[in-house]
Formats: sequence, C-alpha cells, structure tokens
Amino acid sequence: MAIEFEKGKIKGGFPVFWRGECKVLPGDFKLKQTFPEGTLIRKGTPIALDFAKMECTVCKAVKIVSGGTTSAPRVVKGSLVQIGDKLKIGENEQTINNIDKTNADYDVLTLAAALTGATANAFAVVGADVPNAVVETDKEYKTNMDFQTVSAGYDVVILREVAYPMPEEWLLGGWCMKNNPSIKYVRQ
Repeated sequence: MAIEFEKGKIKGGFPVFWRGECKVLPGDFKLKQTFPEGTLIRKGTPIALDFAKMECTVCKAVKIVSGGTTSAPRVVKGSLVQIGDKLKIGENEQTINNIDKTNADYDVLTLAAALTGATANAFAVVGADVPNAVVETDKEYKTNMDFQTVSAGYDVVILREVAYPMPEEWLLGGWCMKNNPSIKYVRQ
C-alpha cells in the first residue's frame, strides 16, 4: 500500500505590515476621490492627508512589468488607476483610455499615445500628491455611501514586496516615505 500525495495551491499572502503593527491617527479621513463599486483599497496604500479638512487623496502609482508597449503597458494588478486618469513619468504624461483586467498576472493599460519611459520596472504616477500616510485597514468602496472614510497609519514598517507600488520619487533614501520618514519600506 503506497501513500499518494496530491499537490495543490492555496490562496494566501504575506501581511503588508511587518509584525502587524501600525500606529493609527485618531479619527478617519474622507476620501476625495471616487472609485468603482467594490474597489478594494488595501492596507498600506499610500495617501496624502489634509488635516484641516480631515480628507485624504489616494496616491496612485503603477509599476510597469515586461511584455507591454509604451502605448499599452502591462502593470502590476491592484493599482487603483481608472479610465481618464493621467499617468506621468517625469515630464511625460498620457491619459488612460482603457484597462484590460482579464489576465491573472497583470493589467494592460491602453493609453491615448505612447508614454515615454513606460518600460519594464518603471513607475508612473497619477497626479501631483505625495503621500504622508498609509491606509491602516482594507476598505471596500461602496457607491451607495455618501461619506467614504479610511483610517490612516502614520508609523509603520511595510514589507515592500507585498505593498502597493512605491515610486522612488515618494521615498527618501529608497526606504522611507519622503513626507513621513516614520513609514519604512523594507525587504524581508
């Protein structure tokens, strides 16, 4: 009698916050942007806080992966970009006309024209906001709610390979957030 082993895959992942620790600011911050119904804004997503109004902007970025073109780059899934957003690399900017999410490994963005610099491992950002905090708890966006808020983490160690893409221009020394050095991005 022989033992037969079956191989399988189990969904899972690593926690974004190292040791699960994140210091949180009191009160929640109202989202300035809108997102499609059911959009998941994951913990660790960079945000720019407006303390005077208790509002925040999700700082969107994409990491480009190999195999696409400068007018239809492939990007890491979960970027939160939407049709109509303008991707920017340096001084170059192009509008997103379509997003193909059918591939399990990446999304394909169709741009209005070629975006200079949109090559493998490059980052493109949306808007001019630079983050100073991160989302502390996963948030599912609901369109039937008038007041969408997120809790903001201000002191945390984030596992860089698991977290939302962070362009070098948002970091100091390649490992801590430029506008809040208490947020660190490490490899483990």
